[in-house]
Amino acid sequence: MENATNMTNKTMESNHTITDQVMHKPVLMGIFVLLYCVIFLLGVSGNTLVVYVVVRNKTMQTITNIFITNLAVSDILMCLLAVPFTPLGYFLQSWVFGEALCHIVPMSLGICVYVSTLTSTAIAVDRYFVIVYPFKPRMKVFVCLLMIVAIWVISISISLPLGIYMELTPQADESFMCREKWPRVQAGQFFTVTSLILQYIVPCSIITYCYTKVSLALKKRSRSKIGSGSKSRERDEMEIKRKRRTNKMLIAMVTIFVCCWLPLNIVLLTAEYISSFSKWYYYTLLFFSAHVIAMSSTIYNPFLYAWMNDNFKKEFKQVLPFLFKRDRERPVNGSYTQYTHVDNQPSVVINKSPQKDPDDNKLDGKVTKAYYDTESEKVQLNVNHEGDTEDSV
Repeated sequence: MENATNMTNKTMESNHTITDQVMHKPVLMGIFVLLYCVIFLLGVSGNTLVVYVVVRNKTMQTITNIFITNLAVSDILMCLLAVPFTPLGYFLQSWVFGEALCHIVPMSLGICVYVSTLTSTAIAVDRYFVIVYPFKPRMKVFVCLLMIVAIWVISISISLPLGIYMELTPQADESFMCREKWPRVQAGQFFTVTSLILQYIVPCSIITYCYTKVSLALKKRSRSKIGSGSKSRERDEMEIKRKRRTNKMLIAMVTIFVCCWLPLNIVLLTAEYISSFSKWYYYTLLFFSAHVIAMSSTIYNPFLYAWMNDNFKKEFKQVLPFLFKRDRERPVNGSYTQYTHVDNQPSVVINKSPQKDPDDNKLDGKVTKAYYDTESEKVQLNVNHEGDTEDSV
């Protein structure tokens, strides 16, 4: 795909005077500079927080969270490389960052987008197998890490042409332009269409299929659980609700990413095949509006985690307590719970209430039942008073 750096340079080169009348107005420049600064600060800080809370706490290192961490790393790189250089290259009216960055920045943007889409696809496929085929073995951490390495290798390989076919060229006014230079025009067009298919259409199709199947499976399971008359129906319903909440969060992540990148994809594809489009009076304003929306995709995920994922919310509260209202621990049947991690095995919920010697599966008159929750990858321990209904912890 023709990269953002090259598109801004095309506009500067072909429509220098007219463009200045639009994008070089102080008000517009101020608005866009402010937007890029906000995206940079929120994107770097929010995603760094996500990486930190997963790395620091082993109980957070589930398969889904490891993939989410990979997404966060990709978003950080995008904030560091794509967010500042594209607008700076335009507003300074020259590429002043040297030849090395002329090759690195466009390729890095392509890599980050591929990593995001492929990682989102991997999450969707993993959720598909976990929910639709719950009795099959779950993906191991080692396999997950291998997949992440493969995602980066594939992303770098596909984006390599953006690093190879870039050229820093001097202009008559002693400024420099960083632009794509393909051996043939058709090669650039082929790369654009191929990137759109591999980066956008194929991943979106796979993700849509997986989450549709997951939603149908959860709906079917919910009906069967409710109609079964099981004594543990309340626990089953809570488990399904947790899975639905997690899936809603993951679907929201993908939806936001797709919606954010759609306008820029349309602008770049149109400019690639209709040369007069980049000479349009409002083209640069349209381009930067679409670019800001695309870059803003890096800031939303941490807010989604804090809003829709209780584990991330709890970790965020511990790291940044001043940003959250302190919530008291909620007692469950007179007991409190705490997550622990033992020898890389699934975490166990341990009852912290005063305990006496166990008698069969009773603790001081309380009935305990343990089960493995595939959603949180933890062994859950239900603690109930005798005669009470079973309550999921």
